[in-house]
Amino acid sequence: MTGEETINTVEIAKGQFDEGRYSECLTTLNSMKTSTALNIKVQLNIILCTYLKKGSEHDLEWLLENLYSVEGKMNKESEEEEIDEVEKAVLLYNIALVHFQTKNFDKAVVILEKLFKLIEPLEEGLVYKICFLLVECYLSTYQTEGAAIVVYYLDKQMSAKSAESEIHKARMHQYKTRLFAQQKCLKACKREIKNVLSVSGTTASSLFLKSEFEYLRNNFKKSCKLLNSAPKTCPSKEHIPTLYYNNFGCMHFKMKKYNLGVLYLSQALEANTKAVKAAPQGCNSTMYSINHHYQILYNYGIVLLHAGQPKAAFNCLSQAATVYSRNPRLWLRIAECAIGVVKQSQEIEQIQNCKSSTVKAIVGSGIYRKTILNTNFQNHPKKCSAGLLSEDPTPSLTYAALCLNNALELLPPSNSGGPVNISALPAAPLKDVSKLRASILCNQAYVWLGLGDPLQALKPAQELFSLTSAPVNLRLLGSVYAAEALILLNRNNEATNCLAPEFVGAIINSTNCQNKTYEDDASSTGSSPIPGKVPANQETTVQDVHNIIILNSVALYCMKRDLNRAKRILAQHLSTLNDMEVPAQATMLLVYIELRQGNTEAALSILKQQQINLQLPTSTT
Repeated sequence: MTGEETINTVEIAKGQFDEGRYSECLTTLNSMKTSTALNIKVQLNIILCTYLKKGSEHDLEWLLENLYSVEGKMNKESEEEEIDEVEKAVLLYNIALVHFQTKNFDKAVVILEKLFKLIEPLEEGLVYKICFLLVECYLSTYQTEGAAIVVYYLDKQMSAKSAESEIHKARMHQYKTRLFAQQKCLKACKREIKNVLSVSGTTASSLFLKSEFEYLRNNFKKSCKLLNSAPKTCPSKEHIPTLYYNNFGCMHFKMKKYNLGVLYLSQALEANTKAVKAAPQGCNSTMYSINHHYQILYNYGIVLLHAGQPKAAFNCLSQAATVYSRNPRLWLRIAECAIGVVKQSQEIEQIQNCKSSTVKAIVGSGIYRKTILNTNFQNHPKKCSAGLLSEDPTPSLTYAALCLNNALELLPPSNSGGPVNISALPAAPLKDVSKLRASILCNQAYVWLGLGDPLQALKPAQELFSLTSAPVNLRLLGSVYAAEALILLNRNNEATNCLAPEFVGAIINSTNCQNKTYEDDASSTGSSPIPGKVPANQETTVQDVHNIIILNSVALYCMKRDLNRAKRILAQHLSTLNDMEVPAQATMLLVYIELRQGNTEAALSILKQQQINLQLPTSTT
């Protein structure tokens, strides 16, 4: 085949490819016999046509494997014919595109950043494709600094070539809007939304972006109206119902309407499943691009956790962890789910076994009548050492301990210093991990105490109340857990120091601990995830934790046989509470003190004052 014939054949093949006639294009390409350098390009196009043709059974894994094979041949030939990186630009772009479609954003970014450094000598059309894909990857992984650099470069290119810029103008405004939204620059975001609407009109994409802007402003009612007014179809491959229900779930989560959030996110999962099944057969790139299964599962799990359904939340988040295993906050949420399941089972068991929180039963009659007090306020599992931890994803305290270890390992050392940027996909990266670390330590201390290992519990508890950047309530819980661990280790004097009023007052009055609890940012753009908040057992107020500390102090003085002091502290504390606020533990402590001092009548009087419904157990035959 002569040079002129080769050029003509190439033009014919290009036309067939652009028109989507992949089978005819494949026949044309197979008929070409070219030089070595051009032969590699022909092989690349043959692979693409084979993948794209109607009825193809090949998937993206097959495509990626063959693209890497061509790259290997090209690298081998470059040693002989000095093929430069520019010659491989189209091949590398296709490899990056496959990585993007399979959501391997990090690998795609590495390739695209390499191409971005060689951008100048490339064809203009390829330049735009590389830049747009790189911006998409940056925004998908919340790398706003990198995205801003590429957007600035594209702005300069488009201003120099006004005719070409009109084609990409709307797309650029959308990227700028998403960039400013991630940077929380609301004024700039509002300006770009106006530009998007003026260029694109009221399309699904533009209305979803405006809805996201109102969401960031906490204007949820207007955000809902915008979503409802959006068209149900989109020129892109995105499945609108999936995004619609996901975003509604996000908004109801932010409005603390968790059950409605659960409803919408379950519908988002169903819509996503239907969209994947309805994707065209023979080309699974569409299936990958519209499939947001694990991102929605992440959202669904967080909302279920807040809705008081830890078992269902555990199942969702455990599946999400197979994809987002580098997210320390996700491992914390899974541990919280496991703790919630155990706590619920203990409460159910306690209700079934005992009708009164203070009195278990009354036996006998007359002078032989006895009141049996309940001693099973909390079931403590048998001691379990760290070496016996199970790796099975079951909601137990042992698995919670393993998850918390994973979360802590993914955080930088507490004394590392410097800026922090921890990947937390599918959510935004973590810039400050001090509060997250405090939550992990708090849960670790609680779990190890529940597993009956006070020595393991003592270390995170002591580290927690020494962490000056932690919220006040978590530091106070740290002192409570440390005292309990020390008591179990028969180190009562050290436990007294942890519960001393001076020590507790110093924590409460600490100037470095202004926030009692913290919330994570949430986003509703497209299929963006909802990071969760501090678990329910840590959203306790400072006053609640202070009440627990007082009760623990009373119990400690009882153990040290200083009953008068214990009674004085408890009476003073009870005088600040009304009858409805008195916990069962306080009543039990007061009854215990009276009995130890020989005041049986006073102990019975206290029980009667609580107006407990005492019922005799029914006998069975």
